[in-house]
Amino acid sequence: MIKALIRTLTARTGKARAAGSVAAVYLQADGTVQLLQLDVVSQQVLQWHSQTAANGQQTEVVLQLLDAIPAATPLCLVLASEFYQLVQLDKPALAANEVMQALPWLVKELSDIPAEDLLLDYLDVPAQPNQQQSRIQLVLTARSRWLPLCQALQRRRINLLNMQPEEWLARNLLGTGAKPAADQSGAVMLLSHLPGQELSLQIVKQGMVFFSRKLRGFNRLDQYDFAELQQGMLDNLLLEVQRSLDYFEGQLRQPPVKEILFILASTTLPAIVQYFASNGFSQVRSVNFSRWLSAVSASSATTLTAAELASCWPVLAGALELLQQEVSDETQS
Repeated sequence: MIKALIRTLTARTGKARAAGSVAAVYLQADGTVQLLQLDVVSQQVLQWHSQTAANGQQTEVVLQLLDAIPAATPLCLVLASEFYQLVQLDKPALAANEVMQALPWLVKELSDIPAEDLLLDYLDVPAQPNQQQSRIQLVLTARSRWLPLCQALQRRRINLLNMQPEEWLARNLLGTGAKPAADQSGAVMLLSHLPGQELSLQIVKQGMVFFSRKLRGFNRLDQYDFAELQQGMLDNLLLEVQRSLDYFEGQLRQPPVKEILFILASTTLPAIVQYFASNGFSQVRSVNFSRWLSAVSASSATTLTAAELASCWPVLAGALELLQQEVSDETQS
C-alpha cells in the first residue's frame, strides 16, 4: 500500500466510507487547478471544474473550487511532476517505524531541498532477480511549499486525506468497477500521456509498478494526425514497447504482459491501437473513460467528455486512490 504523503502535515479526520463521494484536486505547474468529485458507490463523476490561477493565487482557486463539494468529502491532492522528485535507493535495514525518520538524511545528497524541509514518502519496489537488497522509490518535495495550502484547508475543515505524485496514480485506472487495480490478474503495460509531457511507460502487476520509464520524443503524440505519426514515430514507439517487453520478460524473468493499455487524449487513438494490432500486438486497447462519465451531474458548471477526462486523468486517478486506500484499510482491519 502507498502510504499517505500528507500524514505529516494533517491528521486524518474521516474515512471515505463515511461519505457518499470522494474528490481530488490536481495542481499543475502553470497554475491550473482541476477538481473532480466521484461517487463512492457507482465510481462515476459527479462534477468536474478547471480554473487557471494568476501568479501566487493557486491556494485561493483551490479553496474556491472546493466550495462546490460537501464539506466532509474526503480529498486527495495530486501534484504535477514539476512539483516533486522521484529517486530510488536501497531500503534501510531498520524497523518499519524508523525508516521514515532515517530517509531525509539518506537522500539529502540527492536533493537540493534541506533535510529539515523535506516532505517525502516511499513505496517498495518489486524485487528483481539476483537483487541483494530491497529497494524503495521515494517522492521528495518541500514541506514549506505545501504547508500554507494544507493549513488553509485545515482552517476550512476540509477532509484532506492524501497527497500523491501523479506518476504513482495511473495504476488506479486499471481497476474495473468495484474491483481495485491491485486485484487484477496478470501484468499490464500502461502507456500514459499528458499534454506537453513525455510518454510514460509502466508495467503494473497486482497494483505494483514492476517497470517504469519515460519515452523521449513523444511529448507531442496527441498533436499529430495519423499520417504524420506513420512517418516514423509509430514505428519508433513499437520498437520502444518491444524493448520494454523483452526486458520485462527476459531480464526481470516475468511472465508475458497480458495486455497493453493506452491513456491518450487524441482522435488518432483508435488508429494507433489498430496499428499496434496489425503489427503483432493483439492485446492492445485504450482505457475506457466513458465508464466514469454516465452520471455526470447535469448541474455541473462544466460538462466533461471522455477525451477531456483522458487529458486530465491524474485528477480522476487521485479520487480513485482514496477508494483504493479505503479497500486496503478495510482488508487490513
